[in-house]
Amino acid sequence: MWAAFTASNLGDGLNLVAMPLLAIHLTDDARLIAGVALFQYLPFLIIGLPAGVVLDRFDRRWLAVGAQTMRAAVLAGVTLLVLAERADIGTLMAASFLIGASEVMTDGGLPALVRELVTSDQLEVANARLIATQRVSNAFIGPPLGAVLFEFTNSSPFAVAAAMSLLSGVALLRLPGSYRPTRSEDAPAFLREAVVGVRYVWQHPVLRPLALAVATFSFVGAAGNAVFIVLATERFSLSGIGFGVLLSVAAVSSVTMTFVVAPFIRRTSHATSLRLAIVFFSVGSLIFGFTTMAVAAFVAGLISGASDPFWNIVSATVRQRLVPDEVFGRMMTAYLFIAWGMKPVGALLGGIVAEAWGAQWVSIGGAVVVGSMLILAAPMFRRVDESMANGPD
Repeated sequence: MWAAFTASNLGDGLNLVAMPLLAIHLTDDARLIAGVALFQYLPFLIIGLPAGVVLDRFDRRWLAVGAQTMRAAVLAGVTLLVLAERADIGTLMAASFLIGASEVMTDGGLPALVRELVTSDQLEVANARLIATQRVSNAFIGPPLGAVLFEFTNSSPFAVAAAMSLLSGVALLRLPGSYRPTRSEDAPAFLREAVVGVRYVWQHPVLRPLALAVATFSFVGAAGNAVFIVLATERFSLSGIGFGVLLSVAAVSSVTMTFVVAPFIRRTSHATSLRLAIVFFSVGSLIFGFTTMAVAAFVAGLISGASDPFWNIVSATVRQRLVPDEVFGRMMTAYLFIAWGMKPVGALLGGIVAEAWGAQWVSIGGAVVVGSMLILAAPMFRRVDESMANGPD
């Protein structure tokens, strides 16, 4: 499981820098560059709910293997088009959409596998280790490696990412046992079943506000990420390799903090961890928005990178601990539908704002929006701590 997670996220890290670098080589329109990110987020809106039904009907390990295989095929196709010099911005948008579709199945199913492999009291540590691996692969190793490979030949990062997806699928095949969820005999029809997850999340006193909070993070994060290549190259005057290094800097603090979060939660609370994540994100975004110095940008990366584990470890543990297995897949994709459904909107708005007024205002606006959650999400923080103390409803 760990090997599959590592390989998949290393491929994501390569794509994280290779896609925007190729996009900015093909066009200088910030809206089109943001469109590449937008298309990767669209599948969570379009197929997210039906995917949840599939995840609750079939073996989740095999679905993840199929998703990784599809992603490998898409990336291999991008590699061939780049080699033939026939890639265009439309090609990248289509590839991003298919990669996003594979992520719906992978991100919706793998958390359930984690819960099958560890006991409930091990979830914080297990999630911390997986998130540490994610940050090392996805943000520390992947982006600078992708930038170096892109400088060598602009097709190579996509080829290596395709190989990583295949390796991830092979590793998942080695998991023993079955990961088919338990289903009741009176399960509703497919279309009715597709909305069960949304209803479950929306009626849950903890999952609903948590999903809405993540939706806010996703909206702001997608807006910033979609035009971050513009901010890095035009405002901070970084090269392609410098852009990759800047992305990886955030992983340094993120990976370090993953070893701190579990003991931090034991000494304080799950809600305190969430609050700290908001502070780190907002401060980092403000620095990104107001500075023009590369050194300050790297400092901002260190600060904002700490936000990820303090939020995601708690978020993952809450879902795994409170939600029964028979509805977990539908809950997970519905949660992502609500939480990540704002990503396409954020990416679109980020491109418009960056083209009209400058990419720095995307960061500044994001800091204000996320920072306001410290006050607006106060009831959620209380409910999270109560639920983790009391267990499932």
